Amino acid sequence: MISVKKTKIKPKVLNNNEWIQTKLLKIKDKDKPGKEIENKYNDKEVRNILSNLYKNKCAYCEKKIIEGKQIDHYRPKNGIKEIKNHKGYFWLGYEWTNLLPTCANCNNSKSNKFPLEKGEKTRISDDLEKEGFLKNNEFIFENFKIENLKREKRLLLNPEIDTVEEHLFFLPTGEIKSLSKKGEKSIEVYGLNRNTLILLRKKIIDDIIWNIFDIYSNYQSTSHYDMLRKLWNDKIEFTDKSEYSRFHYFIYNFFDFFIIDIVKDLLKTQKFKI
Repeated sequence: MISVKKTKIKPKVLNNNEWIQTKLLKIKDKDKPGKEIENKYNDKEVRNILSNLYKNKCAYCEKKIIEGKQIDHYRPKNGIKEIKNHKGYFWLGYEWTNLLPTCANCNNSKSNKFPLEKGEKTRISDDLEKEGFLKNNEFIFENFKIENLKREKRLLLNPEIDTVEEHLFFLPTGEIKSLSKKGEKSIEVYGLNRNTLILLRKKIIDDIIWNIFDIYSNYQSTSHYDMLRKLWNDKIEFTDKSEYSRFHYFIYNFFDFFIIDIVKDLLKTQKFKI
């Protein structure tokens, strides 16, 4: 997960306040209004803008999702796992600041979970007029923005408003560890330490180490310096477009811990020779 600044300019399809107002008023009194949210939030225009902002990656795990991307409602639109008989945040169904691109695995893992730091004490209730989101039978859209919902004391990291590196750090094993309650709960809910992700991140480390030994063992006609420079450029340097770029960040900035120390241990065990 990396921090992302979302453009304040909404996709055109989400900028029709009159249509959204009419739709939300029509469904607000239903038992499950979230199920009535139309698929406009998943419009091609929305998906394309989010893909560009997130470099075609999942907002949570950073897996490339060129195909099969899904749109997650950060605050769930159709009920909430932690509390029964709550309608969910259906009124945020078309809210630009509540939409993030995700892979299917993260989307399924998160589902309709939205845990809060103080349990249900700060949860926004279904009484939207009392909560300040509905007045004289009209939704107050300016209050929908995510920065206006801080009173809930949310526990899930949001890459658009959190400084992610303050909450998560990585290990050479490919695992993610938490630095805070938000980090801990986000790892759990998003499934950031599922086996496939750990193995894919660990493979980045393994490939670099295998390449180092390969260079020193087999490339006699080209200088080791040139080959290592190529290795650095190809596998170690990264951009925000790189898959799992946060993991790459740790490799790049803590190279001794992530690579050199492992190489030294392998040489000590005589599994490899240079």
